[in-house]
Amino acid sequence: MKLRILLLSLLATYTIHLTAQELYSNDLFCVKADNNLAVIAASGIAEKKKDVYSMALKSIFNALFLNGIDGVENGRPLVGKEDSYYMNQFFNSRYMLFVKNYETVEEPVRQSSRLYKGTVTAQILLGALKKDLIRNKLMTKPMEEMSMEETRQQVALPTIMVVPYKSNDRSSYAGILKNDFDLRVAVSTVKEGFVKLGVKTVAAEGKQAGTLRASEWESKNADSNDKQLLMNSGADVYVIVDLQKDISATSGSRVSLIMTARETATGIDLASRKSWTNRFRTTDVDKLCAYAAQDVLDGFLKDISKEFARRVQQGNTIVLRVSLADNAVNTMNSRINGSTTLSAHIRNWVRKNAQGGRYHIQGAVDDSLIFDSIQIPAKDSDGLPMDCITFADNLVNYLNDSGIDSEHRVDGSTIYLTIQ
Repeated sequence: MKLRILLLSLLATYTIHLTAQELYSNDLFCVKADNNLAVIAASGIAEKKKDVYSMALKSIFNALFLNGIDGVENGRPLVGKEDSYYMNQFFNSRYMLFVKNYETVEEPVRQSSRLYKGTVTAQILLGALKKDLIRNKLMTKPMEEMSMEETRQQVALPTIMVVPYKSNDRSSYAGILKNDFDLRVAVSTVKEGFVKLGVKTVAAEGKQAGTLRASEWESKNADSNDKQLLMNSGADVYVIVDLQKDISATSGSRVSLIMTARETATGIDLASRKSWTNRFRTTDVDKLCAYAAQDVLDGFLKDISKEFARRVQQGNTIVLRVSLADNAVNTMNSRINGSTTLSAHIRNWVRKNAQGGRYHIQGAVDDSLIFDSIQIPAKDSDGLPMDCITFADNLVNYLNDSGIDSEHRVDGSTIYLTIQ
């Protein structure tokens, strides 16, 4: 008997909740909105006239939470899934805390359904609402509001190589670092600053020395060699550092660090910063660079991190370079299984597996195929993170299933695929 009463009670509670959900209106639109305040017009429907306007307001929050409203947060729902405890508390007693003001259009009108309908225009405290959702762990804090430690928890910080600014293609990084003492100090200071912030760095000079010992340069052109150094460095990002000086023993000295971060694989700019230090009674460039780095590095790294964090949802950009081995049987124009060419076979796979089909081909000739930009999904079909190595493995397996042998290596965000 007690069990039956309990079941009937639960059924009654569920029915009331379902009825309330059905009475939420989707007849609403955003008049205007910014990060802190949204003005939204909405209809409300209720069995009793006195409940119409409260249902209109609740309909606004229901839409904001679960469906999204065009014009507010790019139309994305703030929550996406219902948390029953929070929702019950919110709609029963808390929702009016986030209504700054509202105006009614006219008296509620009884409909043919015998329900009453009325309209309100409400000012919703959107900024306060989002903070409440974040505090209750129903919404992730926006990247621009995260501390560096919070950013670090969301996404792994990229590996960085710091290089000096080049004014022409005839200069090499090694030559600049050898001949310009002050710029070498600036590069070293920035690199040490990243290390203190917990970032893994790659030393340009050390990497270059290793490449020279291995005789891996493709040409004697300084710019070509430096580009090859970056691509083979294993660094996700390279940061270009330039230095401006205003040195005066009488009126004080100051310096400016000009930094640009670029994605190694694609060359896309990720962040840039420029800031003059205050004037100090010193001509020591080393100290002045340390002051400049202290002022800007934390924010600069956060700018870079935000770009990478966005890729947790949007996916990453990689480069794919396909070439033929010296003893390869096929060329890029060879027919695979009597149908498409090898080049088209690879292009079709990339088109189907790139995020939204977004990719760009830099060049295609008889012995090579270069994709200088492929947007890969953030996750695979199983919901697991997708990275450059996994994407390469999937392509190699696809080619193997088609009877095409290949070898590959991955440096940073670049795949080097060699057809055997």
